[in-house]
Amino acid sequence: MDVNILLVDDDPGAIELMGRILAGVGKLRFATNGKDALRLARESAPDLILLDAEMPGMSGFELLKTLKAEFSLANVPVIFITSHTEAGFEVSALDMGAADFIAKPLKSSRVLARVRTQLRVKHMADELRRSAATDALTGVANRRQFDESLEREWRRAQRSGDPVSLLMIDVDHFKLYNDLYGHPKGDVCLRHVTQALLSACNRPADLVARYGGEEFMILLPQTPRHGARHVAQQVLNAVAAFGIFHEDSQTTHYVSVSVGIACFDDASACWPNSNEFRASDLVRAADKALYSAKQAGRGQTKLRDMAAADTPELAADITT
Repeated sequence: MDVNILLVDDDPGAIELMGRILAGVGKLRFATNGKDALRLARESAPDLILLDAEMPGMSGFELLKTLKAEFSLANVPVIFITSHTEAGFEVSALDMGAADFIAKPLKSSRVLARVRTQLRVKHMADELRRSAATDALTGVANRRQFDESLEREWRRAQRSGDPVSLLMIDVDHFKLYNDLYGHPKGDVCLRHVTQALLSACNRPADLVARYGGEEFMILLPQTPRHGARHVAQQVLNAVAAFGIFHEDSQTTHYVSVSVGIACFDDASACWPNSNEFRASDLVRAADKALYSAKQAGRGQTKLRDMAAADTPELAADITT
């Protein structure tokens, strides 16, 4: 596996020594102060940080506190490097969230052993988190990860004033498909639909999730309604392109999907004041839009502004 290690110490000699010790372990980056270390960590989250406890400006303890407060960096293990040997100092570091503690002078065997141990622990923890957040059948995010991501993106949109959109997707007549072809083929069908949804998303921030059964979600951060409409059309086209035969479909002879679009952008009646709304209101609007798409005959999409979830006349169509 590719390993990314960040070395942080205001002493260039110490960084050079750690660099020689860890030369074959993974990709090494370094910083001589806390500010630069934080910038590097934010640019690309490391797998492990070796951190000098005492640095001018932002101390190691201050940097550790900042790292633990950031969602994308909170799980990065930090090994403190220091000349302090008293027990109280070590306890303070561990209480703040440090993974380990290595006293100077540095010994190659000790550093290598501690680093490899923390990398193994990090790898196992990452795998556990990944499996806990992934739908076993389709390999995309599960309901739990979706709920957490939606809440996080909604709060970010509230802070930054950026738009956010949500697609709720339902496989049309899927029960009939399962009854006719059997559940194993139904599972294969859902995997194909998943691949179609993934192909419709072009940005790393877009999240495809299985919401339950034959329902999926696509979360689109920083996306206004015209962008969400474009993705929705891509979804319809991608699913149709798979050409999955469905003899009992009451919409078409192939598997199709219905899509409900919910959006919060500068065309919303509540823009930019979102304080009276919650992330769950975006889901509710998408659900209402999906229901409208089904009522209209399936194989199409409907759009609802988050502030007008209960106003059917404000729904907009995109049909194939």
